[in-house]
Amino acid sequence: MTNLAPGLLAEIEVIGRPRAVPPPPALASYAARLYAALAPLAWLDGNTDWSLAKLNGAVGTMFQAVEDVVRDTPEGPGWSAVVDVARCPDDWLPWLGQFVGVVNGTRSAITEHNGFQRGTPAAIRAAAAMSLTGSKTVILQERFGGEAYALGVYTLDSETPDPAKVLADILTQKPGGIVLTYAHGAANTYAAVKAGYATYDAVRAGFRDYQHLAANQPG
Repeated sequence: MTNLAPGLLAEIEVIGRPRAVPPPPALASYAARLYAALAPLAWLDGNTDWSLAKLNGAVGTMFQAVEDVVRDTPEGPGWSAVVDVARCPDDWLPWLGQFVGVVNGTRSAITEHNGFQRGTPAAIRAAAAMSLTGSKTVILQERFGGEAYALGVYTLDSETPDPAKVLADILTQKPGGIVLTYAHGAANTYAAVKAGYATYDAVRAGFRDYQHLAANQPG
């Protein structure tokens, strides 16, 4: 062996010398199957810090999301998870929600069939209240301003930390063809009511209920 070139001798010594091999990387199912198919090329992979396994792992990340839903599992056949609200991956919830008219794709919204109520006053009020605080006061006025296809929604400043978010939530439920007017403002005060209305009867005639009175929204 002493007549071998130094480089070849060093290579033989490295291959033949026992050495500690680091543990292989954990591979997800797609990368593991790919790595198993390349077994003839992987016989010395442990001596190269599992470079082939790591390469397969990187390639596998591009396909694992699909792998997770198309393969049969003990819970059900392939693709069944994306139509089962209990097993559906989070990233697939918006896709599943479209079948019941749900935009935000949460499990509770899909289960409760919130989309079936879209466009109703109850659904619009619930959407407007989602990001409100306190008593979550929402004043909804159909035929706003006397117009058949107009809708008014009003919330209180003290309960509306993000008016833009409230508006966006309302728009997820607003029917097509309806003109929306959304506004927010200060709550009414007893001093203002006393100054503006001479009698209880005048107050009763000016506001539909106490909620409208508190928000200073006649109707």
